Amino acid sequence: RSSDLVQNGHGWSSGGGYLSAGTMFLEIVLALLLGAVVYHFVFRKKEETLDMEDGWWGAGQELDAEEDIKVYPFKVEASEEMLKDLFSRIDQTRWTDPLENSRFHSGFNLTYLKKVASYWRNEFDWNKQVEILNKYPHFKTKIEGLNIHFVHAKPSRLPEG
Repeated sequence: RSSDLVQNGHGWSSGGGYLSAGTMFLEIVLALLLGAVVYHFVFRKKEETLDMEDGWWGAGQELDAEEDIKVYPFKVEASEEMLKDLFSRIDQTRWTDPLENSRFHSGFNLTYLKKVASYWRNEFDWNKQVEILNKYPHFKTKIEGLNIHFVHAKPSRLPEG
């Protein structure tokens, strides 16, 4: 029968034709590769994404009334009261022991975070930073229940083209 494969001195014979060992190896490799590609596309874990249709992202239930979509000018502020509150929170932070040799592999490195907090508390010039930030036009609006703060700045000179 032509369906029976028999090995002889030249390779595998199937009733008149010969399949060399190299040809069979190539066919097996191609079949495995094709199987891997099919498996990847059919059985791979699909990433779940958020449905990006219109929705309500704010707190509580969506308002029945039309949402206020006006854009309002906004100035960055850091009052003395706000800074006192921030400094108090930094001073009252209850730090845990850092993980040894963790660098940033398990979240923010606590040793470095303590340095950052100390810099914010003792050296950072908050009023100067507010002044720098307010050189740019800031705005606020509300989109689908979320308060959005943004800067709308254009370069003073655009390149040709």
